[in-house]
Amino acid sequence: MRWMAMGIIMTAAATTATADVVELDARQRERAGVVVQKVVERGFGDSQRVVGQVIRMPGSTLSLKAVIPGRVEDLRVAPGDKVRAGEVLVELHAHELLTMQAKLLQDRDRAALAATRLESGRELYAIEGISRLDLQVREQEAYAAELDFTITREELLDHGFPEPALEAVLENRTTDAHLPVVAPMDGVILELRVEDQEWVEEYQTILVMGDPKRVELELQIDPDKADGIAAGDPVEFAPVGQSVRVGRARVVSKVPQVDPETRTIKLRAEIIDGGSSLYPGVFVEGVVTHGEARLAAAVPVSAVINVAGSDVVFVELNEGTYELRPVVLGVFDGVVHEVIEGVVAGDRIATGGVFLLKSTLLGGEGEGD
Repeated sequence: MRWMAMGIIMTAAATTATADVVELDARQRERAGVVVQKVVERGFGDSQRVVGQVIRMPGSTLSLKAVIPGRVEDLRVAPGDKVRAGEVLVELHAHELLTMQAKLLQDRDRAALAATRLESGRELYAIEGISRLDLQVREQEAYAAELDFTITREELLDHGFPEPALEAVLENRTTDAHLPVVAPMDGVILELRVEDQEWVEEYQTILVMGDPKRVELELQIDPDKADGIAAGDPVEFAPVGQSVRVGRARVVSKVPQVDPETRTIKLRAEIIDGGSSLYPGVFVEGVVTHGEARLAAAVPVSAVINVAGSDVVFVELNEGTYELRPVVLGVFDGVVHEVIEGVVAGDRIATGGVFLLKSTLLGGEGEGD
């Protein structure tokens, strides 16, 4: 079908519209925001609309907490900093360390004394200078003293006190109140919960770190539409208001309970592609497809317009030349249309600036995108 038997030359803008073909030069395409993308083929089956947001994957973040009270003496990082495992992030000044180290030195002295008494006791027992019971008492004393020393030493290490610094305390018989907080893994600092010179309590969160690229989708669906959804079902999604940025995901799990606030069922979906520039908190909308799927050409909703009561798209014949082409549409899943007739996979169609193309074709530039 031919849409208009007319040829129009837009002399002011050097734009040509002939019959159902529009020609624009590079400057006009840029000004109009014309965007072109290839038609892709995808599966269409039983589908359900979903909305949700990008969230961090479980296990992708880690909260570092103060294991003992102290003052933030040296804050070495800021949100957004990339850090390596073992890197010192914060240094605390904790008086409790002094008490623990003093006990460590005392426990070591008692263990050394008990070991000396045990050795002399064995010599006395050999010449019948003490009884077997006395020797056993000395053995128990030596064992208990060594155990106390080991427990105190391990407690300091568990608090994050570095082993080289611990050995220095034992060698020099001095104490050190500085406790470094180190990164347990490679990652990025996501949040700082303290300020320099601030006093922190035991188990207070100091910072949050993680891998910002490890994200997934948390989607919501009405309970009465969730029965057919299962792990592995494909999801097509796009950030709200950005329908040309279509991504693909796959359902990982369905939470078997209704959220008391939203009255919806939650779906977790693994992002397969299209997630490289997504950040936690971005709202998305999309479609979950389940059941037996049929392959068909798919075009974004932004590509389809109505001319004279019929659905049409603009197909790029070559750079800057666009042909108006009628299409027969099938299923619309809220993001893309199934195309039964009119275009095929591989065709290049306009997905942005289509209203300027339409207005040029109809003989005016009054309509905006």
